[in-house]
Amino acid sequence: MPGGKGKTALFVVLGLVVLLAVGGGTAWFVAGSGTGSGTASGGGEGEWSVPLASADSMDFTQGLAFAGWLTDKTVIRVQRDGVLAYDLTSGKRAWGAPSPGDQLCGATADLANGKGAVAYGSDQLCDHLAGVDAATGKITWKIKIPAEKSRVANSLTVPQIMNAGDVVVVYADDVLSGYRLSNGAKQWTARLPEGCHIKDVNAAAAQVALLLDCTFEGSGGLVEVLDPKSGAPRWRYKMGDLSLMSLMLSADPLIVRQEDGDKSSFTVLDDRGGKVSEFTTGKVDMLAMNTVAFVDGMFEQRRYAVHGDRLYLTTFPENVPGKARSGDKVLAFDLKTGKQVWESSGTQPTMLNLVRADDHGLLALEVGDWRDLPPRLVRLDAATGKAAKVGELPQKYGTDGDRARAFERNGAVVIVPWTSVTAKHAVVYVDTKES
Repeated sequence: MPGGKGKTALFVVLGLVVLLAVGGGTAWFVAGSGTGSGTASGGGEGEWSVPLASADSMDFTQGLAFAGWLTDKTVIRVQRDGVLAYDLTSGKRAWGAPSPGDQLCGATADLANGKGAVAYGSDQLCDHLAGVDAATGKITWKIKIPAEKSRVANSLTVPQIMNAGDVVVVYADDVLSGYRLSNGAKQWTARLPEGCHIKDVNAAAAQVALLLDCTFEGSGGLVEVLDPKSGAPRWRYKMGDLSLMSLMLSADPLIVRQEDGDKSSFTVLDDRGGKVSEFTTGKVDMLAMNTVAFVDGMFEQRRYAVHGDRLYLTTFPENVPGKARSGDKVLAFDLKTGKQVWESSGTQPTMLNLVRADDHGLLALEVGDWRDLPPRLVRLDAATGKAAKVGELPQKYGTDGDRARAFERNGAVVIVPWTSVTAKHAVVYVDTKES
C-alpha cells in the first residue's frame, strides 16, 4: 500500500552490510528456491517459503526489501543485492537479476504493464535508475538521476520512487522528475511555486499530488496536482498552516493527513481541487512498515486502504492483555461525509495488515505469533465491518505478515516481508484453500 514520506526509524548500522561478489555475480541474501509441502524439489503447490538469511541478525538492513511485485506466474522481491522472482506454483527461482551497481536502493511500489523500475548505486550514493522486465528479469535501460549523500555516517539517502501509470516519478535531492517507464527517457522536471518546497508527494496513474510548504512566502501549505505525463500543474488548493507530521496519504482519491497530538485530521479533495470533506480521528497508526534506520527517503508503505468512497485506517497498536503481541482495530470512514462508519477488531486480538479494499469490503491478514496464534486471512464487510475468516496459515509463519507486503489471489496468500524485524522468511506462499 502506498504512503507518504516520513522519518520513523529503528537504529541499525547500514555499514555492517557487505555484498559479496561470487564469480562476477552476487551472493544472494535468500535461498535459491522455496521449501514447502509439495512434491516439487523447490517447494510445493499448496505452500512454500523462502528463508530470510538475515532473520537471526540484528542488522535489519541486510534483508531489506524495497518492493514486492506480483505477476500472473511469479512473486518478485526487490532487495539490496538484486531482484528475485519465484514461481508461484513451485517456489522455484524463476529468475534473478543482480544489482547493476554495488547495491539496489529503491523501487517502484508496483508494476505497470509488466514493467518496474529500481534505483541503484554505491554504499554512499543512490544515483541511477534502471528498468526491469518482470517477465524475464532483464534490465532494459539505465540512466543517472539526481542524488545526495547522507550527512549521517554509515547511512544512505535513497530516492522516493512512485508509479504514475507508464511514468516513474522520482523525488531525490529536492528534485521531482518523471521518466518514461518503457525506456527511461525524462518526461519532465517539476517547477515549484517560488519560495515553496515539497513536504510530501504521492502519485497515481491519473495525477501526481504534491504537499507544498510555502510558509516563507506567507502562503502556508498548498496542495498542487501535476499531470503525470507532462509535469504541468493542473490546480492548487490552499491548506493553511501544516502540522509537522503532514502526509500526502493518497493521490487518487486525494487525501492529506495532518497530526495534532493524539489526533489526526484528514482533508479530502476532488479531482478539480474542491474540498469534499474534512474530519478528525483519534490516534491512528501512520508508522511506515518498510523503514529501518540509516536508510532515508523511501516511498513508505502504511497501514491504510482506500476504495471508492471508503477509507480504512488502523488504530495505534496496543499490547494484548496476557499475550506477547500487540493488537489494533480497523476504522472505516465515508470520504464524502467524513463520518466513521464502523470499527472492527477482526476475528481475534492481533495486528491487521490491510491487503486490499474492493466493493465487498476489506481483505486483511491477521498477524499471528509463533506461540499460540496462526495467521488468518479475513474479510471485513464494507457496510458493517463484521469479520469473517477466509483462510488460515500455518503458525510457523507467525509474525511474518506484520511488516510486509501482502497479496491474495484466489485464496492464495503471498507475503513479502520488508525487513527481518518481525520476519523469518523472505517470501511466503500459502494456498489457504488447500491448507
